[in-house]
Amino acid sequence: MSSEEGQERTEQPTAKKLEDARKKGQVVRSRELATMLVTMAAATVLMVLGGSFLDGFLRLLRYGFSPSFLNTRDPQQLPTLFQTFLMESLFLVWPMLLVCFVAALIANVMLGGMTFSLGFKLEKLNPITGIGRLFSTQSLVELIKSVLKVVFIGGVAWILLEMLTDDILELSLQSPEAAIMSSGSLLVWFFLVVSMPLLLIALIDVPWQLFSHNKQLKMTRQEVLDEHKESEGRPEVKSRIRQAQQEASRRRMMEKVPTADVIITNPTHYAVALKYDASKGSAPVVVAKGIDEVAARIRELARDNDVPLVASAKLARAVYASCDLDAEIPAGLYLAVAQILTYVYQLKQWQEMGGDFPDVPVPEVDDQYLKDHGFDRPSNPMDS
Repeated sequence: MSSEEGQERTEQPTAKKLEDARKKGQVVRSRELATMLVTMAAATVLMVLGGSFLDGFLRLLRYGFSPSFLNTRDPQQLPTLFQTFLMESLFLVWPMLLVCFVAALIANVMLGGMTFSLGFKLEKLNPITGIGRLFSTQSLVELIKSVLKVVFIGGVAWILLEMLTDDILELSLQSPEAAIMSSGSLLVWFFLVVSMPLLLIALIDVPWQLFSHNKQLKMTRQEVLDEHKESEGRPEVKSRIRQAQQEASRRRMMEKVPTADVIITNPTHYAVALKYDASKGSAPVVVAKGIDEVAARIRELARDNDVPLVASAKLARAVYASCDLDAEIPAGLYLAVAQILTYVYQLKQWQEMGGDFPDVPVPEVDDQYLKDHGFDRPSNPMDS
């Protein structure tokens, strides 16, 4: 039995859960909102362009009942006549079609955003699952909305018909053109008023859809923990990644050892490589550092590349503790490091020109400085 079985879905859906649902096409949608917007948009277009629609409709009627259309006997002319009639009809209604399309698009984007999902789920063909959906809370809500639409729209239509009965009867006394114009005006207002109840239904449906969508995506506490573990990475995977990163960083560090001016050692446990560029006028930079095995590897590379090694236990520990890689040494170590670099330059001069062998310096590093940087234990006598 899964550990998640029996757990209540009390946790709000995470950002990853919402994004995964969006990718599957599971977003908030309200058909009532779409119906309301499309209907109201169509009613608005009819109010604004109703006169043009009626003129176009009259023009189509005249064309459809004209002798040239009705008395056509040549079969080859019929496709052309019908094509002309169809194009005129499309040209007449295209503004309404365009506005309704935009309204439907806006209605779908307003709540859940734009999504495209072509996935096909076989479980939707399962009759048992389908029967279960028939008796679900969602089906009950849809039934209530359908009843409300019938009651509201039917009630408004009945009231409006009662109010417009005299106007409708008067149409029979008008000329055909006047009757068409008057009936068109009545239909526009009838369409607009009858669609008003859809606004109330949409105001009820939108909050319900938001609530229902959020409820469907709610998670158990275990699901949240599992997702967090996956997003952060499993400990063993993170450990391997961290080791790989450390190895790559160490290789890059070791590549800089041959370019160093001096290696200051402990002499066995610590090793730091310093490089000084006098042309930049800045302080020496730590290009490599390490302890134990890493320190041994730094010393080995230094010997292979003729980089001077100078033993200074306190200074090696102080530089290691207070300096990051590729960072300048702090001001508190300027004097001690300067003594080491002076010795290195004198050593190079002795190798090239001979003379007196330079004295190995003993840089002074305050014990308090070591304590401030974590070295509060006494140094190993073997490293002195």
